[in-house]
Amino acid sequence: MIPKITTGTGGTYGLITYLYGPGKANEHTGQHMVASWNGFAPDPGPTAGREAVSKLARQLDLPVKSLPREQRPKTTIWHCSVRTAADDRYLSDDEWAAVARRMVHAAGIAPEGDAKACRWVAVRHAPDHIHIAATLVREDGRTARRNFDKRAVQAESRAIEKDYGLRELHPGDGTAAQRASSAERRKADRRGLESPARDQLRDAVRRALAGASTEEEFFHRLTAQGVRIT
Repeated sequence: MIPKITTGTGGTYGLITYLYGPGKANEHTGQHMVASWNGFAPDPGPTAGREAVSKLARQLDLPVKSLPREQRPKTTIWHCSVRTAADDRYLSDDEWAAVARRMVHAAGIAPEGDAKACRWVAVRHAPDHIHIAATLVREDGRTARRNFDKRAVQAESRAIEKDYGLRELHPGDGTAAQRASSAERRKADRRGLESPARDQLRDAVRRALAGASTEEEFFHRLTAQGVRIT
C-alpha cells in the first residue's frame, strides 16, 4: 500500500473538483465518497456539478474560514492518496473507509474519538486507490498536530497490509509495480490485446523467472515468449 501526502494553501474547491472530475484522460469513473469526518458529508457523486462540489468544499473549509484571515495557518489543505500494489486484490468501499480512518488517525488529522478534529473526506474514483482531502484547522480553531505524518502513514500502511492480506512492502518502499493506466488499457483494447503491454511484460518476466536456474536461461525464456531484449 502506497500513501502519498501533499499539502496546499487556500480552500479545497480545486481539489474536490479534481477528485470528482473526469481526470486528465477520463480515467476517473464512479466517483463517490467512501468516508467522511462526520459520516454524512454531502457526496457530489459521479455527475457532480459546480454547486454540489462547492457545497462540500464549503463544509470542509468552514473551520478555516471561521478564523480571522491573519490567524489562519499558511498551510490549510492536506491531501493523501492511498494506492494498493498492482498485484493486490481490490478493496471494497467499506475496507477503504476503514483504511481512510486509520490514515487520518495516524497522521494526526483526526485522531479516533477526537470530536474537535479536522474535517476530511475520502473519495474513490478508481478501483485501486482513494484520495483523502482534509483541512488543517480543527473544529476548536487550533491547527492539527501532524508531526512526522509521512512517516506515520507509512507505518500504518505496513500494518494495514498485514491486516488485509495485501502485499507487504518495506518501510518507505514506493516501488511496487504500478497497474496499467486507463490510456494503456484503451490502447490495448484498440489493438485487440487481452491485456496492456505493461501487464504482458510483467507476466512474461514472472514466467521466465519461475523456471530459470541461470541468468542465461532467464533471458532465453524471455526471448522465447517474444520479448525483445536490447
